[in-house]
Parts: sequence; structure tokens; C-alpha cells
Amino acid sequence: MKKIGVVLVLLLLIPSLVFASDFKFLFTELGQHVEILAGFLPTLTSVGVGYEGLNLVDGNLTQLQFTVGGGYTQRKVFQNPKTGAPLLGDLLVYDAIQGRCNLKFTQGFGDSWVENTDLVTLYAGYECRLERNVTSMVYGTGTTYRLNGAGSTTVDDDTSPNDGLSPIPDINNWNSADWNASDLDDSSVYPDLNKDDNGTRSIVANAFYAGAKFNYMEDTGTSSDGFKADLSMKVSPLGLSTDNIAYYSANLNVVGGTTLFQMEDKQENNIFSIVAIDRFAINYSDELGTGNIPVYAQEGVSLGRRVRGFNTASFNTNFNFVNNFDVRLSGPDEMLSFLRGVFVRVNFFYDIGYHSGEYFNSTIDGSDWLSSTGAQFTVSFFDFIDLGLQLSYLIEGQNTCQPNNRLIKGATFFLDF
Repeated sequence: MKKIGVVLVLLLLIPSLVFASDFKFLFTELGQHVEILAGFLPTLTSVGVGYEGLNLVDGNLTQLQFTVGGGYTQRKVFQNPKTGAPLLGDLLVYDAIQGRCNLKFTQGFGDSWVENTDLVTLYAGYECRLERNVTSMVYGTGTTYRLNGAGSTTVDDDTSPNDGLSPIPDINNWNSADWNASDLDDSSVYPDLNKDDNGTRSIVANAFYAGAKFNYMEDTGTSSDGFKADLSMKVSPLGLSTDNIAYYSANLNVVGGTTLFQMEDKQENNIFSIVAIDRFAINYSDELGTGNIPVYAQEGVSLGRRVRGFNTASFNTNFNFVNNFDVRLSGPDEMLSFLRGVFVRVNFFYDIGYHSGEYFNSTIDGSDWLSSTGAQFTVSFFDFIDLGLQLSYLIEGQNTCQPNNRLIKGATFFLDF
């Protein structure tokens, strides 16, 4: 009975600690699986707590964050696992069951012109991730895109056995003209798809990161004025992760915005606004020593991820830069009194980017210009989640999954910057 009493007391104390003045609830990540409700249902999240009671610099925020999370997502990769050559067709599709934790320290300095905002914030942290990569949930079905040898794309409905198409295969039983599933077992191109001693494709990965943020922007969701920048570095050293994972990645993101027009009511609630936003981003990533870059680390830095309409983890070479320009039209942010911060938004965009260097984990060089334009039709929830539909028209370059299509549509959760 005493043990039960202690547990009950702890369960009562935890919420009170989390919601005490020195503790802040953190909601840091959200992701989806494109085959579950067309990607509109979140299947991955990270939450945690931030402690703000240290006060190391008077008048500036000191925060210690701890977050945990995980979920289930789909991945697509676009390199030959034997040579590292980029693929246009016969791509590999699989699912990832993920868990991660993150410990982060931040310290602010100086005062921005934005009220209650630090001008500069230095941060450093550690992240750990566990993943098990498994056969796609759409294995064997005829409802998912699969590319044939000619590089065309269609839906395989299994009605024409000789159409050159086949359903998504088992990750452990893939056969291609140039490679098969056994080439994944110890592939240097895909270290996180290697088989371990138990015959599963799983990893444990650790990384350290540090950076500096400069904040001179006031962003209310329906208006944005000023600019901000983030310079960061992430390193995953040799010997701290399984499957010879070791890499580094340097990023610079600069975002500027101006409110072109805004109409408000007497209570200063937004009725309608037009905001212009521009982002310039640079990334350089490479293997560290004899190590390799895992797929999950490639997803956030590939040019295909940064130019809308292209596939995440495609066009993944050492160096890339991109410029994203948006014009955002936002509706009333208080349609209902109890839903302040929930509003409709239409975002028109134009993206252009370039990548060069070696494709990750290979000695093959590549370079391309990519550009796209389009629109996002979303409902914004407290300027954290923008759930809706994205339509992209590809001006330069090809979507790796749908190389013959210029108009690409899909679900979106975020406006990204």
C-alpha cells in the first residue's frame, strides 16, 4: 500500500511541476505517414518540458529542455545501395519505427526590439535516436506509386501483369536490375538499413549540436516584420552510433519578413493581412572519417526537402543553397472567441535552389538547379501547425517519384519558416 501511495503522490506532483512557473510544456515536433489518411493524420510527435529557473544572465532567458518522442513514418530513398548513384525509378520505400530523446541548453543575451525576446540565443544539445526500419505498410498492395524501368509513374492496380510495374516489395526481398535486398545488409550508402546481429534493420544513433540564433523579427502569425538568423552545427562522432554512422552538418538560415497590408478590428484582432516572407538557407554535410550519413539525417538537409514539390532525401549532395519566397494571406484570427489563433491561410510561393558535390556516402558527383512555384491552402493552429493541402508546379527539375508530372500535390503540416 505504501508503494501505491508513493506512486499516486508522484503522479499528482508531476503535473504541478510541469505547470509551475519555472517549467514550460514543450511541443517540438510533428510528422506523418503519407499512406495514413493521405498524410493528414500525425503519426510522430515529440513533447517535453523546459526549466527556466536558472537565471544565469539577468534579464535574459536561460532554459534547460528535455523532450522525448517517436512514431511511425514512411521513407523513400533515391540512391543505388551498391554504388551510391542517384536513382530515377525503382526507388526503395520502407517504414521507420522511431524513438528519440533530446537534451538542450539555451542562453539568451541582449534585448531585441521585440518585447520579451532575447536578441541572441546560444544553444547546445545532445540527441539520441533509436530506429527500426521495416517493410512498408503498403507492401504487396497495388495502390501505391511504383516506377518502372523507363522512369514513368502510374498506379499499379494489378490488372496488367506485363505492364512493367509491380507492387511495393518487402524490404528484405527486393529485386532490381542493378541490386537486390541483400545489398542493403552491409551497404555503406544506407548504414541505417544494414542488418544487425538479430537480422533486423535497426540503429542507435547519437549526435551533438550547437548554434546561435539572432532574433530581430516580430511574428504574430498573421503579421511578420524584421529578420532572424540561425547558424548551427551538428556532429555525430565515430564510435557513438551503430552501423558506422558518423557525419557532420553545418546550416545557416536567414529569414526576413514585412507586413504589406493588415486590417484589424477594434480589439486589434486580425481580419485580413498580406505578408511577404523570404528565406535564404545554406547547408554543407559530409561523412566524418570513415563513417557514413544515415537516411534520417539526410532528410532535413537534402535540396529536395528544401525546394517544395520535390522529394525529401532526393538531390542529396554535400552542398546546397535555396531561396524561398512566400506571400501569405491570412484570414481572421478570432473566428470564435475560444479559438483565438486558429485561422485560414493561403500561401503563394516561389522556390529556387542549387546543389553540388558528392552524393552522400559515395564518390559520385552531381549538381542541379531546382525551382518550383505553387500554393498552400491551410488552417493555422496557433501559428505552430499549418494543416492543409500543397500544390507545387515544378519549373526546373523532376520529382523523383513522379518524374513525368509537373504538378505535385500533397498534405502539409508546416510552412517551414
